[in-house]
Amino acid sequence: MAKAKGPTKTSAPRGRAQAEDDRVVIADGEPLDLRNRTLAALLAWLIPGAGHFYQQRYFKSAVFSISVFSTFMIGMLLASSRCVYASWNGTEKRWQYALQAGVGLPAMPAALQAWSIRNGNPPPLGSFMVAPRSATDLDNWNRETASGFDMGTLYTMIAGLLNLLVVFDAYAGPLPPPVPKKRQGTGDPDDDETDQPAAPKKSAGKG
Repeated sequence: MAKAKGPTKTSAPRGRAQAEDDRVVIADGEPLDLRNRTLAALLAWLIPGAGHFYQQRYFKSAVFSISVFSTFMIGMLLASSRCVYASWNGTEKRWQYALQAGVGLPAMPAALQAWSIRNGNPPPLGSFMVAPRSATDLDNWNRETASGFDMGTLYTMIAGLLNLLVVFDAYAGPLPPPVPKKRQGTGDPDDDETDQPAAPKKSAGKG
């Protein structure tokens, strides 16, 4: 009698190989290891360029970091550091902060200040990134900075949106998210036929 074969030990190596395949995408014909995609995306959001540095994509890390930080800092300078704050009250519903927060840690002091004031505590960072206390204060900010307040708001919003693209690139690589192998090879003969070029039609000969 043939002995029953025990369970094979190939499942664990196969799982590791599958995980490694999920990390690698093809960029410009070369394999690119994105490492831990989720961690890279989180780092890219917290500090622009940090996710690509973690993935050892140093050139992109430098380009993205300089681009996002410079855009954000130009906006802050134009508005005398008053254009980034979190507020949702009768004075102002600052929806622009949702986009500014895309830049990550550089915009987080505004959330900390707003949280502290809402709990009845003094802002721990002084007047930095604190919302205007009244509509009069907001009018004074606009008057003192001329158009700088609006331009600064626009620049910091653009910086946040740019960094969201950086986060996507850190997670998905320079290509769209890869299609799982099960979907790539479905085994459907109709799909195989569609991939093959149609054969040229032969013209009937004259009789």
